[in-house]
Amino acid sequence: MHHIRLIVVLAGLLAMTTAAFGAEAEGPMDYLQKVDKKLKPLLADAQKNEKRILKIVNNMMDFQSLCKKSLGRHWKDRTEDERKDFTETLHALIEQNVVKRLKDTKKHIVTYESEEIDGKDATVVTIVASGKGPRAAQTEIVYKLKKKGPKWAVVDMVTDGVSLVQNYRSQFNKIITKDGWNVLMEKMTDKLKDAGKTGR
Repeated sequence: MHHIRLIVVLAGLLAMTTAAFGAEAEGPMDYLQKVDKKLKPLLADAQKNEKRILKIVNNMMDFQSLCKKSLGRHWKDRTEDERKDFTETLHALIEQNVVKRLKDTKKHIVTYESEEIDGKDATVVTIVASGKGPRAAQTEIVYKLKKKGPKWAVVDMVTDGVSLVQNYRSQFNKIITKDGWNVLMEKMTDKLKDAGKTGR
């Protein structure tokens, strides 16, 4: 009986170890390719599958980190309630932008060029082409990822050299410096409402 119990315990440990190594072995490029594979069939009817698309996008991106970095030096000056309102509003805006981009490029061809891993940080370079052949328009999208436990999460996207985080940070800093925090939140809320009226 003791031998049987020992074998069962060892088998359990082996299964856990194998699972852990399997999760560890998945690189950032593999992760993004899996996400892309899940999204593509859903984008055929994006309106019908919107909730499922949003769930995948939210699992893929670290919105808390992205929002904090987008606010830059102004983050420390805000109260917890202000940070919460800002994060929720920017989260919704980015969601809309990402989903719109996915819809616009659902028939495009994505090529995964390279990945670079530095500890818990990673960079994956992709090329999005509007079609085949030399005349097809091409856009470089670089994903910045960070490892959160066993999985990767996107913390920034750089499109043709323009960082999503840095672009937001520059805009937010300009508005806060000139007009103040309340004006920034009003502008973000109005933009969110307008986007809701026109649809995603």
